[in-house]
Amino acid sequence: MDKNTLLAVILSTVVIVAGFFIQAKFFPAAEKPPTVTESPAAEQSVNTQTETETVNTAPMQQSASSNELKINSEIKIQEKTIEAETGRFIITFSNRGGVITSLKLKEHMQDGEPLEMLFKADDQDAAFNVAFGGADAEPVSDTFEFRQLDQYTFEFSKPFLAPADSNGNRNQFTLKKTYKFTENDYMLELRIGIENSVNKIPALNFDGYSYSLTLGPQIGPEFTKLDNRYFYRRFYSYNGGNKASIVKMKDNEVQLEDRITWAALAGKYFTAIAIPDATEYDVTLIENKDDSGLPQTNEIVFSRPPVKSSNSQDVFRFYFGPKLNKYLQPYNKADENGFGMKDLNLDEVVDSSSILGWLEWLLQKGLLIIYKLIPNYGVAIILLTIFIKVVLFPLTRKSTQSTAKMSALGPQMNELKAQYKDQPDKLNKAMSELYKKEGVNPMGGCLPMLIQFPFFIAMYGLLNKYFEFRGAMFIPGWITDLSAPESIFHFAFTIPLVNWSDIRLLPIIFVGSQILSTKITQSTQTNAAGSESTMKMMMYGMPIMFFFVLYNAPSGLLVYWIASNVFTLLQQIYTNKHLRPAAAGAASGSNFRIAGQDGSSGGQKQKVVPPKKKKKRKK
Repeated sequence: MDKNTLLAVILSTVVIVAGFFIQAKFFPAAEKPPTVTESPAAEQSVNTQTETETVNTAPMQQSASSNELKINSEIKIQEKTIEAETGRFIITFSNRGGVITSLKLKEHMQDGEPLEMLFKADDQDAAFNVAFGGADAEPVSDTFEFRQLDQYTFEFSKPFLAPADSNGNRNQFTLKKTYKFTENDYMLELRIGIENSVNKIPALNFDGYSYSLTLGPQIGPEFTKLDNRYFYRRFYSYNGGNKASIVKMKDNEVQLEDRITWAALAGKYFTAIAIPDATEYDVTLIENKDDSGLPQTNEIVFSRPPVKSSNSQDVFRFYFGPKLNKYLQPYNKADENGFGMKDLNLDEVVDSSSILGWLEWLLQKGLLIIYKLIPNYGVAIILLTIFIKVVLFPLTRKSTQSTAKMSALGPQMNELKAQYKDQPDKLNKAMSELYKKEGVNPMGGCLPMLIQFPFFIAMYGLLNKYFEFRGAMFIPGWITDLSAPESIFHFAFTIPLVNWSDIRLLPIIFVGSQILSTKITQSTQTNAAGSESTMKMMMYGMPIMFFFVLYNAPSGLLVYWIASNVFTLLQQIYTNKHLRPAAAGAASGSNFRIAGQDGSSGGQKQKVVPPKKKKKRKK
């Protein structure tokens, strides 16, 4: 073969190879959509144009809709839903926007079904919307191409044309959303990619932002009203310090000023935590109580600054799951979670009782011990209440005895008040001498009760948010969930002013037990002048006020208070029968009276005249 022939063969081979390369690179054949669950088709388009197109157009304003950036083509993408499952989640995707429309927790139930973590008004709401622009931009609603990369990795992609750059060129780019899960994590990873295949930087700059990613509109479980006591949604932010901060909302929107490690939206039992990468996002927290279809929306929005490369990829991670240390703390050590995350301190979102946390922990351990013996949390609450009452009974007895002694000294105290009516200093001195002689501490009735108060606070904190009460049944057909209020009758309407739609029996029982307990306690006390109205207020006013406060309280909390009232009542009956008469008798047996000398004024010295002894009568 001569040289010319050999050169011709080589050149032909180069031309053919180059032709195949150019065709594969710039004119790829359309891929057949994967087989997935389909919803009614909504047709959108993909690009078959060249990478760069020169046009004359004005700069983009505050934000851009996908309609302004999308590429027209004859190839249609059908709307689809995709379902997937891990050891923790049941996930439903939609290729319209490449979003998650449902995220259910397999191991946690709500009304007999896996708990839905995405609380939304209708099928149009979804989590992880991307919008070109800032926090108020319209989300992309085009249908995306879908690919499943492996068992737990799902990719959605869509080509767009960027606004014109300084040279008047509109560069094509592909928006990619890649979701990654693991088998056993309550965490997912979302990668947002903006990719250009010919090394052209897309001019995505809408008033300082390229895109915004939104977590919302709300996290589950569902609710009808947030009272910020028993049902709430709170924003938290954490910047790597010692403690996470609760964000106080102003005008329904707050933009965080400091760079954060994570931001969270939390309810009583579950939370969603958003962990961004090192990019300097603007983070906006939005709360809206007037959204149609939902009682309240809460959103976390990450707004990205303009991209500065032809291929950028941002990485976000999101925790969706229980507010329990055993699930949150593994993200402090890289070898204990499937994403290699460490030092996140996600457990900072867990509610704590600060000073009384240790007592709450001890009570929780006691509750668990009882539950292991009798596997009913309602019974465990009652038995723990009895145990606390028995342990604190010596303090209760001391308080009762002190109160009885003070009541027995009532006549002497009234006599001193009358005698030193206009001499407060001398009255105080005489009262002190009386207390000293009788061995009575005026604070003796109060101090033991103050010592019991921390147990009340710790029990309230434990029973109001104890996770294991979710779905825990006490009495079948009535108290079926100790974490929620019970109901004996449901109205088809809402009662005005109080916004009640159920008749609840536990609050009524609580009021009755509280009034009866207070009445028995006050029945043996000597009422001071003018105190009758105060005691009536304590007997009737306080329980009625608590009736409204506790009407929607968790059943477990009311079971504790009712049990506490009943055993306080029993203790008081026993005390009134056995302890109070003995204490009063001890005080009255050494009573003394105050007498002036020669009927003189109170300014002269007084003498103590002990009571005369009764002579024994001869038989």
